[in-house]
Amino acid sequence: MNIAIFDFEGTLVDFQWQLQAAMEEVYPLIEEYISSCDLDREIVARADYCRLYNYLQQNISAPDLRIEIIHRIASVYDDYDADAARRWSLYPEVHNLLSAFKAAGWGLALDSNVGRRALDAMLDKFSLGSYFDLTVSRNDVSLLKPEIEGFNLIKAYCRETFSVADQIFMVGDSVTDIETARNAGIKVVSLVNGEDKTERLRLHKPDYLIENLAELKTIFSLH
Repeated sequence: MNIAIFDFEGTLVDFQWQLQAAMEEVYPLIEEYISSCDLDREIVARADYCRLYNYLQQNISAPDLRIEIIHRIASVYDDYDADAARRWSLYPEVHNLLSAFKAAGWGLALDSNVGRRALDAMLDKFSLGSYFDLTVSRNDVSLLKPEIEGFNLIKAYCRETFSVADQIFMVGDSVTDIETARNAGIKVVSLVNGEDKTERLRLHKPDYLIENLAELKTIFSLH
């Protein structure tokens, strides 16, 4: 059985997360800990939302303090999930595409850095939940994409449920998704007009670059 792992925001729905505004709220929350936790100020300053989250998880040694800081950051991210959710629109070809994958016998999974509350609400709102064999949210892992904790959960589930996963592909809209696929050793399809601009996606050389999700039918010979 082949498996397709989809990102959510920017891939199945349009990209609405206010990245810069979120980081402007997060940086002051961790400023007081940079020296006391011996964090690298330069890394903190240039990290995006997912890489900062991962850096803090991996570099704050005191468990209680790490949990406290991550909780504070996650609360900000939850707020921006909710803000984006008010504007998310489902791409028109999604239902037809996912139905074609299922009809062709594919397993489908979702690997998203969006939090569980917003993700489940949107899967219900857009009637998408039944397509996916497994969904992984920010709350299900300790390290976000481009780390492959979510991918490993999906891979283990698919091997247990389907006995074998012949080929696994990732479909996303960002450099983070490309790096996740590379870290996992799988091929990746990048959709333009999501989190990252087309030229930035090209620089990172996805296996396929598409302008519309319907192109996946041709790539994977779906009918």
